[in-house]
Amino acid sequence: QSISMVASANLLGMVLGVVGSLVQAHFIAPDDLGFVRKYAVVANSAIFLSLGLFTILQREYPVLLGRGEQEQARRVAAIVQSWVLLASGIVCGILTAIMLLEIVQGKWREAAAWFIQIVAVFSTLYVGYLTCLFRSGQEFERLAKGQFVSSIAGTAVLPLFVWLPFPALVLRSVVGQIFSSAYLHLVRPIKVGWCWLWRDWLDLVKRGMRLYAGTYLRYSLWLSVEIWLMLHLAGDVGVGLLVFSKMIADAMSQVSYAINQVYLPRLAQHFGQTGSVRACLKLALKPTLVNLGISLLVTLGVWLVLPPILEFAFPKYVQAIPLVRILALQTLVVGVSLPLYMVVVLEGYLTQILAAVLGLAVFVSVALLLARLGLEQSAVAWGTLVGQVTFA
Repeated sequence: QSISMVASANLLGMVLGVVGSLVQAHFIAPDDLGFVRKYAVVANSAIFLSLGLFTILQREYPVLLGRGEQEQARRVAAIVQSWVLLASGIVCGILTAIMLLEIVQGKWREAAAWFIQIVAVFSTLYVGYLTCLFRSGQEFERLAKGQFVSSIAGTAVLPLFVWLPFPALVLRSVVGQIFSSAYLHLVRPIKVGWCWLWRDWLDLVKRGMRLYAGTYLRYSLWLSVEIWLMLHLAGDVGVGLLVFSKMIADAMSQVSYAINQVYLPRLAQHFGQTGSVRACLKLALKPTLVNLGISLLVTLGVWLVLPPILEFAFPKYVQAIPLVRILALQTLVVGVSLPLYMVVVLEGYLTQILAAVLGLAVFVSVALLLARLGLEQSAVAWGTLVGQVTFA
């Protein structure tokens, strides 16, 4: 039930997001969209203010619960919450001052763009904290409902584009985050107060940043390298095809992601209870085998069934079909990656960093080699697949 709700909520949000983007594109000119989106660098940078605490919270909270140390688990959550509120309060306060200055000067469009960033920064930090708390406490149904509320709220704004395009763009950019934040705050699994213990906070930051470094290399930096390489090898068209292909591949992997999300905190809690890696790997065996079977079926479906559908529904993206097929193979990597979470549970940050660096190096090397052989667009897709396998 948890897996189906998580996968359904993620997939529904993705579908509604695509539909909303198509409607928005009909009424919003590229210059207006670009004007608003260029401010997003502020919110995109806000995740660094988490200082790795989200990563360590997802590891620490279930482990402590497994050991029966409920009070210590609550204290860790309280310390992370206190930092999130402090950091988001300072940043959002500065952005609010900038927004008010723009209003005084009569620059309403600029003020609206800064307002979007205020909401985005708070959502990135506070909702990011709440999401970790729900996952660590295995409250997946409520988390899925929060994602569903966000998707529905964003979709409800679409009719406004007919009469007020730019205000509708601003509202659609924030309404989902506002509703999701309010809902998740009201139903949060534990309610803790202010707790600022400098030494404990510093210890959590040290441990969290070590783990987060590998995560950043594995996801954020990896994605940047993918886009840069594709831009270098195939230009803007190649980047567009890559982004479209990754969207399809991610949609096809939602069930696999959901299975992993549900079992990650169970592995951490089981380690807290047993202290045994062997016992945790035994717990991960059944869901991994199920996940691998599902991944095989999904991959076969993408290779055999999906291409005719894409040709009919997205005729402008027919060139993306080979990329979709290649990237769909990453679902198999996702399917067998659950046991790898034990590296985080054991805080093997050096192992994670070295694996990420090695995977990136193999990815770039393979992509450049295949590009020299004339593959161009598919070179990046094959390179990133081989790099992902190397990392795993």
